[in-house]
Amino acid sequence: MIVTTGLEPAQETLRHAENLANTFGLQVVKRGDLSLSQLRRRQNDQEVLVVSAQGARLEVPGKKPFFFHPNTSAFRIKRLMRGDTDTMLAVCQIQPGDTVLDATLGLGADAIVFSHATGTEGKVVGIESERVLAVLVEDGMQHWSSDSAALVEAMRRVEVRCTNHLEELKRLPDHSIDVVYFDPMFEMTVQSSSGIAGVREFANQQPLHDEAVSEALRVARKRVVCKEGKTGRMYERFGFIPYRSGGQQVVYSYKEIGGGE
Repeated sequence: MIVTTGLEPAQETLRHAENLANTFGLQVVKRGDLSLSQLRRRQNDQEVLVVSAQGARLEVPGKKPFFFHPNTSAFRIKRLMRGDTDTMLAVCQIQPGDTVLDATLGLGADAIVFSHATGTEGKVVGIESERVLAVLVEDGMQHWSSDSAALVEAMRRVEVRCTNHLEELKRLPDHSIDVVYFDPMFEMTVQSSSGIAGVREFANQQPLHDEAVSEALRVARKRVVCKEGKTGRMYERFGFIPYRSGGQQVVYSYKEIGGGE
């Protein structure tokens, strides 16, 4: 992978590029006036991470560019601040001060909404197994600017860990997290949502395994929650209770710790 900048980068952009290059164990390649195609040919590398004033963008021929953006979290937080409800938060029964493990981070929109709801006294950890995604989402959450202070504060509080969620769950003590949340990549959602289209090219699309759910039930204090497409039947496989509301394109399902509803 090549780490470079846009044309005529400012010093702040150069520093940003150097920090990302260090994270990947690479050097920043000076862009000059070269096009990305010229840069690829000169460096004999197809993957180019371009850092500009707008953030970092991974360009790979034949794939959609990947870059961080808050996706649905921006308008969901805006609605919450107006006093509206959020289905995910209702299913998870999130309260201020809760701890949440988002075991399938992706772009992090759900984690950002969790962070807003749990507040400064809570904690949200997002697990992402794919290193490029984890680094770029964490970097984006720390650099994205917005007129919404609530959105920015929520993003900055999310802790990103690059690891396999099963391995992470196995390390955690019993009943140490209030809510464990799974949103594995599924075909319908990825195809129908332009907001996460770029993630599909780089994300881990492995199905959710029984052992991960079993470990989540051990770790959670309150609930384990899964999200899937509206035609999904994952909840039946795991014995979760489906939560449906009108017009939803997804199905949330949950298992209460202790077996209650």
